[in-house]
Formats: sequence, structure tokens, C-alpha cells
Amino acid sequence: MKFSLKACSPAEVAADVVAVSLAADGSFSPALAVLDAAADGFFAQQAEKGNLPPGNGTLRLFVDVPGIAARRVAVVRHDGSERALERATAAVQQLADESGWAKVALLLGAGAGSIALMARAAAHDAYRFDAFKSNAGKARKHEWIFVCDKAEKKAAQVALDLSRAWAAGSYFTRDLVNTPPNVCVPAWLGEQAKAMAKDYDALTVKVLKKKDIEALGMGALLGVAQGSVNEPRFIIFEYRPENAQNAKPLVLVGKGVTFDTGGISIKPAGAMDEMKGDMGGAAAVFGAVKALCEAELPLYVVGLVASVENMPDGNAIRPGDILKTMSGKTVEVLNTDAEGRLILCDALTYATRYQPQAVIDMATLTGAIVVALGGVRSGLFSNDDALADALLRAGEAARDPAWRMPLDPEYREMLRSPFADIPNISGVRDAGAVTAAAYLSEFVDYPWAHLDIAGSAFKSSGPKGGTGRPVGLLLEYFRAQVA
Repeated sequence: MKFSLKACSPAEVAADVVAVSLAADGSFSPALAVLDAAADGFFAQQAEKGNLPPGNGTLRLFVDVPGIAARRVAVVRHDGSERALERATAAVQQLADESGWAKVALLLGAGAGSIALMARAAAHDAYRFDAFKSNAGKARKHEWIFVCDKAEKKAAQVALDLSRAWAAGSYFTRDLVNTPPNVCVPAWLGEQAKAMAKDYDALTVKVLKKKDIEALGMGALLGVAQGSVNEPRFIIFEYRPENAQNAKPLVLVGKGVTFDTGGISIKPAGAMDEMKGDMGGAAAVFGAVKALCEAELPLYVVGLVASVENMPDGNAIRPGDILKTMSGKTVEVLNTDAEGRLILCDALTYATRYQPQAVIDMATLTGAIVVALGGVRSGLFSNDDALADALLRAGEAARDPAWRMPLDPEYREMLRSPFADIPNISGVRDAGAVTAAAYLSEFVDYPWAHLDIAGSAFKSSGPKGGTGRPVGLLLEYFRAQVA
């Protein structure tokens, strides 16, 4: 994915196609007006003949327009909203793919904000995962060209660079989620982390193996892992550039269940293949750290990934087992398919040693959040209003939205065990996503937010696979922290 920025007239852009907008009411956008003037009224003539796009979302292609450097002009009619701009960009991206065009200039909107929106929409729709196909690597690679006025070039370049960083992180997250579970096991994830650290001077990585995890007393994490021949890993990223503005780190925590059968409480067979995506929170940590490195933001950020495979062999944990967590609290396992909160509670306890400014955990944690919010918004729970508000703003700005969910003390009261300090589920169907967050809240003593991304991190169709979320939300949150 290559982005480039040019401060010139739209008529001077050398590309296979230049895409410009026609407003919903039929008026010419500034870019289309420039092209029309350069082409001696060509598009005004097409409008008189009824040859321009007839309705919102429609596209017309014109070839060899006189006075214009681009070989083709794609005119897209839309209402100017952010959603319409994304859809218009997607339409041009699809046409470019089908036609094999290498250089695509997007002038569907003006200004730094529109350039960022178009860049992200183009990158998102251009993503392909073909690493395991026999014709891998044959997908068309586009150069996306954006045009701005000279006066706004600096702001546009900043926006485009941030979009490029987001694209790198989002692609990495999607690749990890889409990798098959016979390849993506905890040890493999650890190797990917080590490989990434070689690319960035400000990034260091430690990968703790089973003996190290045992020494830390992470009994909940180890309990989930004990049913698998693939040993667990605990991965620690530290991004700390010399110019970091925060002494206390922002900490990201990700659930990394590389495949979730449900354990002894085994899942039904339907759609179980999608359980390779149960490490979506871990993948988001990887992607957010990569985006942070690419953007070179001056922040101290730690990423923690607890990675296991949840399998139902003869050594697997059972309902009724009691595990001792790193915090010292004991947990009664009532359902082995509520394993994500078991590995996260140990990771959240580990985060305490950093005396963090704030901790954000991400997990494909509950089916209940999918019922509540679908795939549109991530569920946000927090014990800190300022942190929650900052994340909500970031999600809206990045078009990677979240919705704040309740965390009243009464939900914690639904988690009672006669045999241990806390059970891993409430035992009733009510408020499943909320009681899962309430469980996690028992292991934090710092500003904390929990993002339940079970609905937003993976799509079952159109196309199927990882979405790259919430990397956009996180990168925007980081950007807003920079003074």
C-alpha cells in the first residue's frame, strides 16, 4: 500500500484514473470544476447530455478527456457525508482492482480530514489475505495519490502519514487473526513479536515461556493452557522512544486465545473455525504497537499479550476446578469456555508493576456483546470517566466506534462462589458481557478500560475475516495524548 501527496492542480495529476465528486444536487465539486475548466467545459457538456452519474453512489467513467493528465476520470455522485465518502472510495477501489490500474488519484473530498478518510477506506478495502493460496502475491498493488493545496500540504501530510501507520497496524492485526490456528499458536505469536522488534529501535520485546509464567504465579493463565500440547506464552512489548512525554506508561492488554474449542465446556461445531479469531485482542495489541512505531509518536506504551490454546484433552481444567491467580485471589471455574477472563486477570495483575497511567484491555470476550451491539460498535467498560470519554472520542474520530456499557457494583454481586473468592461466570444468562467486565474489574487498581471486541474484530461474511479493529481507535487515542 503506497500513499503519495501532491500539491498541484487536479488536471496535472498523472494517474491511470482520477476520481472526483459530483454533489447529490448535481453541482460540481471544486476538483470537478477544475477538471471541467481544463477540459474546456467537457463535463458541463456531459451534464447537459445526462451522461453524469444519475444518483447517489453511482459512478461514470470517462476516458481520454482533453486537457487532463490522467488517462481516465471517474465521477462519483455522493452526498458528501463521511459514510458516502467511504463508499465512494470503495467503489473506486473495486473498479481499480477489476481494471488493474496501478496509480489511482482520489479527489473525492478536500482537506486533511477527507484525505485521511479516503486513505483509510482505500487501504481497508484493498486488503487481501492470500498467504495460503497457490497464487499468493498476484493481487494488484495500487499507489493512491491525494491532491491538496500548497497551503494545506503540511496538515495533509501529517494526516496521510498517520493513515499510513494505521494501515500498517491494521493489516498486521488482520493477518494475525486470519492466519490458520495450526500455524498461529502461542509460540508462533511470540516469534512474530520478536521479529517486529527488529524493525524499530524504540521497541523491545520479551517472550515468557511456561517456566517463566509459572514463576510469576499466573495460575489462571496456566490453567487454561494445560489442556493443550501448545505451551502458553506471555509477550511483553515496550515502546519507549527517547522523547516519550509520559513517565508512566499507557498499557495495552490483549487476549490471545489462538484457538478456542471451549475446553471441556466444548462449543458447538457450527462456525467453530472462527475461533481462530479468539486472539483478536492480542492481534490488536500487535497492530496498535506497530502503528505506534510507524507513526513514531512520543509516548511510552507497554503491550501485554497472554496467549494460550484452549483444548479439551485429559489434562484440561474442569468445571468445578479452583485456580489461584497471580493476584492471590482464587477463581472457581464454572465454565471452561469463559477462559478469556482467566488469562486476562493474570495479565491485568502483571500490569500493576508498571504503575500505569492507564490500562486498556481488548478481548473477543463474550457472545453477549455481539447480541447487544452486533459488529458496529465495540463494548466499552471503564472505572474511569476521563479514560472512557477519551476512548469514545477517539473511536468516533477514527470511525472505529465504541459504546459505553454499565459497570454498576450490583453486577459484581452476581459473581458469587461458595468455594472460592470469585467464579469465572455468574451462572445465569443475564448481563453476560457486563458480568465478564465486572470479573475483570476485581483485578485492577488503576484507571482501566475494557473493550469487548467479540462483534467488531471479526466478520463472518462480506468478506469473512479480521477487521483490524480497534487499531484505529487506539492510534487516535494515542495521537490525542501527544502534547
